[in-house]
Amino acid sequence: MELLFRIGKEGREVKQLHQLSLRLQTIAREVPKGSRLADIGTDHAQLPVALMGAGRLSYAVASDAKAGPFQTALRNVEAAGFSDSISVRHGEGLQTVGASDRIDSITIAGMGGSLITEMLSKGANKLEPVQRLILQPNVAADTVRKWLYDSGWTLVTEEIVQEEQFYEVLIAEKEAAEDHRHAYKYQNWEDAILFGPKLLEKKSEVFQLKWEQELAHLERVLQQMDASLQRTEIGEERERIKNRIKRIREVIK
Repeated sequence: MELLFRIGKEGREVKQLHQLSLRLQTIAREVPKGSRLADIGTDHAQLPVALMGAGRLSYAVASDAKAGPFQTALRNVEAAGFSDSISVRHGEGLQTVGASDRIDSITIAGMGGSLITEMLSKGANKLEPVQRLILQPNVAADTVRKWLYDSGWTLVTEEIVQEEQFYEVLIAEKEAAEDHRHAYKYQNWEDAILFGPKLLEKKSEVFQLKWEQELAHLERVLQQMDASLQRTEIGEERERIKNRIKRIREVIK
């Protein structure tokens, strides 16, 4: 009977999470069981609803700055019957989170790296009780890595998935190691920030494909620059692209 109950619970968890996109499934897997989660920029509250339905959360705040997504999230949470355990809020970034929420995990996904770091910086006073950050920047993942490094967070793992486009998921913990810089210890600093120290260790097929495509794109841009009549005006940018191409070639060779 106990075994059947356990299988039933596991089956429910798998079913709930499989309803999510591959990107959100990857994020969901990194949320510790029993978490008190703040999902910032929750959009339709898909992630907290699925995690709560799978029995993975004890409490959640689902917030969004835009009125439309906020209203949709509110309806979705009510329809799922989780109004008592998921608090849907309208507001900017971490300002929607209060001390009484006792949040220990934060997810921020589906926006640019600069916006993510801006939210974290503005809400720095809300991060003290937080043990885990799960961040999925659509662009500028290197900006997020640098912020984590400078702010004393340890990158414990990274994932990369392909779903129409490429998505990198960065997981950081506050007290994962005595020296939070250990994630970059054995790698070139600039490469670790650009490519991701954990992704460099694995060099998965998806990682290789992403950077092969980026390399092809940059080579086309460089060719266009070389054909331009204003080459002297774009010299600095041209050198930056040449340097990026060189680094990518060295990593994916």
